[in-house]
Amino acid sequence: MHKLFYIHINENDETGMNAISLVESPAVERNFLCFEKENKLKLQLHDESQHVITGVVALADTPIYRYNPSLGEYWVVFTKETIQKMVEKYARQGLFNSVNLDHDDERFTDSVYMIESYIINKQRNIVPVGFEDIPDGSWICSFKVEDDALWSEIINTDKFNGFSLQGVFELSENEQQFEKHEQSIDELIDELVSK
Repeated sequence: MHKLFYIHINENDETGMNAISLVESPAVERNFLCFEKENKLKLQLHDESQHVITGVVALADTPIYRYNPSLGEYWVVFTKETIQKMVEKYARQGLFNSVNLDHDDERFTDSVYMIESYIINKQRNIVPVGFEDIPDGSWICSFKVEDDALWSEIINTDKFNGFSLQGVFELSENEQQFEKHEQSIDELIDELVSK
């Protein structure tokens, strides 16, 4: 049986997000979309005056593969309820502009700041263009990049392709909800083996 953990945060302790990081390989397996001045989606082309990246920060109800020496291979799931609580706590703490590079606490940057934040809600028609296939309850953000050298790295290299959240989280196993994700986990295993 595969190890599956659900992410939880507590309103009254240190759990929750403390930064969003620009990374090469986002765990959500969704790369940034870059926007040109007219707001048309561009995967490679860009307009130097816009400097906006949009991507998935947290993917709801979707097993995400992780590895750590003490747990081995396992999967984590952010429920849409946990994402909602996490975003609200992050906002309340005023951390929307807490951005670093490659999860390096020595590389926080003031030149990247959030300009849009969406929790996908298809019932309310809150679905950004280009993210129609993302599950309800997922968190999508747009950031303005003012640093020209960093912007050049984002659009011209594979060094920064997406977002990765960082923080302190509680993990719990819930056998009743395991069945809901077992097929997705097996699909993830097949993908990993075929790579």
